[in-house]
Parts: sequence; structure tokens; C-alpha cells
Amino acid sequence: MRNLLFLFLFGGVFFLMGCGPKIYEAPGVEAMAASHSVVAIIPPTVTIQGRKKDDPDALLLAAEQDTYTFQREIFSWMMRRKQQGRIRGVEFLDVESTNAKLERAGYTLNSRILTPQEMAEALNVDAVITSQFNTTKPMSEGAAVALGALFGVWGNTKETSVNMSIHDAENGLIWNYDWIAGATFASPETLVDALMRNASRRNPYIIR
Repeated sequence: MRNLLFLFLFGGVFFLMGCGPKIYEAPGVEAMAASHSVVAIIPPTVTIQGRKKDDPDALLLAAEQDTYTFQREIFSWMMRRKQQGRIRGVEFLDVESTNAKLERAGYTLNSRILTPQEMAEALNVDAVITSQFNTTKPMSEGAAVALGALFGVWGNTKETSVNMSIHDAENGLIWNYDWIAGATFASPETLVDALMRNASRRNPYIIR
């Protein structure tokens, strides 16, 4: 039963579901992705479960640190694939420009007031990549410092769930990848690498 995949058709779109990741692809996703020239990676939403003794405000600060770490790691992963020739025809807006333009448009981590399509318009890009990370501990060194503890005090994170989406500037959501990792990760680099390697099997930007 673990290897069975169930196909559900609903409203012209489909989900692939099973014991592995859940994937959504809009009709014509490959063609829409191929038409994109510039894509921006939005700062992820990060939630850290932490420990009972952790200060909630410190957890929020740590999550903010992890947000920018994950954003940079996703951008770096994409750029490495471009250098390897596995992504063609699309450029990725650098993280600094993305965050500065979003802030000028009124979008911050504490005030996420824009929809993905509004963000794409504010950034003047063809699509945006959004994501949500749920972890049991801070993943970046800066986040651990924010909690007043040395990185590694928590050990490896026990379980992490990640949801990643591509939103076309005109058509909205065109791709979604929902992933729960049972493996342990000691750093943001290893977590993002595992996520992106798994997601790349169906990511419309990756040449397979």
C-alpha cells in the first residue's frame, strides 16, 4: 500500500497523493512555466515548534532568521542548477532586490498584506515562488543565537514539513508541492537540498 498513488480529478486540475509528497499541477503548467522570463523567491513563512521552555518571542525572532536563510538557500540551489544547465530560459530575481521591492510595496514578515499575484506585479516578475517551513527547532546559526543557545543544542530536527508553490502573475497558483520529511537535518543547507531534490522531479522549471 505504501507505493500506491491515487489520482483525483477535480475541476480540470489534479493531485497526486500517496505516502510521498502531494503534488498539484494546473493544466498547461509546463507551457506557463516555459513562458516565464523572471521569477522571484518570496521569503518563506517559518514556524518553529521549539521546546516548552523557549520564550515565544525568541522563537518568533529565530523564525525570522530562518526565513531569510531558507530564502537564500532556495535561491542558491536554483542558481546552481542554472549553472549546471538544468534550468533554461528563466532568471531568478536576486534576494536583496526581492526583499527591498517587497518592503517598498508594504510587504514585510509582520505584514504579509499582498497576494502572490500582487507580489508578482510589485516585483515586475512573471511568477513568484512561495513556501512554508514547519520545523521543531531553529535551523540556522543566527536563529539559534536568537534563542540564546548554541546551534546543535536541539540536535537534528525530528520532523519537518514544507509546502512550496509557484504562482503565475496572471493565472495564480500553477504548482504546489507538499512534503513531510521523516529524515533528520542538521542545517538549512541539507534541508533545502533534500526538499529541492525531491521537488525537482516534478518542478516545471527543472530539465529532467
